[in-house]
Amino acid sequence: MTALSADRAVVRRPGETFSFPVAASVTCYQGGLAVLDSSGDVKPAAVATGLIPAGIFTATVDNASGQAGDVTATVQPGTFRFGNSAGGDEITKAEVGDTCYLVDDQTVAKTNGGATRSAAGQIVDVDTSGVWVRVGMDRLITTGLLAANNLSDVAAAATARTNLGGGANKIALVLGDVSTKGSDAAVLRVVSPVAGTIDKVWSVLNAALATGDATITGKIGADAITNGVITITQAGSAAGDVDSATPSAAKTVAAGDVISFTGGGTSDATSTATVSLLITPTA
Repeated sequence: MTALSADRAVVRRPGETFSFPVAASVTCYQGGLAVLDSSGDVKPAAVATGLIPAGIFTATVDNASGQAGDVTATVQPGTFRFGNSAGGDEITKAEVGDTCYLVDDQTVAKTNGGATRSAAGQIVDVDTSGVWVRVGMDRLITTGLLAANNLSDVAAAATARTNLGGGANKIALVLGDVSTKGSDAAVLRVVSPVAGTIDKVWSVLNAALATGDATITGKIGADAITNGVITITQAGSAAGDVDSATPSAAKTVAAGDVISFTGGGTSDATSTATVSLLITPTA
């Protein structure tokens, strides 16, 4: 299709009910919690991962002897009351606003059961009869950012960064230039802005080394970082060469710790190398 060059008729779907093909060998009971599986078929909620909550079944559909797609079921999103779990999975008023998780097609729980349950929806209220849950794909709670965050990590920065994924749980610092001339024993220092672990250290050479190899040694305070020494080889060196070290121990920093990198080796070059590092925060 091409871009519009004239008015287009508006085709709208109100979103009050939706019809989906029913999964094989299941019976969908009116009022039961409806979920979509990885094939896009609808079925009663159960303990499993990767399910998408769609709403409740508006009528009973029997596909116990059928194949996937033999019949369809109508599903309505909205806010509905379901049964509460007990013990450590019991939902209380304190969890209003959080995500709850699927136990079966009429029961929800406070936890994901050790990453075995899919999200059910957002807890709206809790009373003596059960848990009021907003259910539907508009909640976007089963995949991506909100599934991981579910608002429970707002006060836990490290957890929130981890849930965001990608590089959000990493802090990269470009420290600056350090002399590669060994006799200078030049020291580059920085204060760690967070508590965490140093996962990687890099250097990029700003000019070729004329004689001898250079080293850059990392420390946290007075303690050397294990495997925290970068070696820059003189042979074939050129501006733009990248070298690195992967610390294996003695790499934990507290917020406010001084991280230093000292130039050394046998190089007599007056060149510098720019040092950067990667920290995974723990707070």
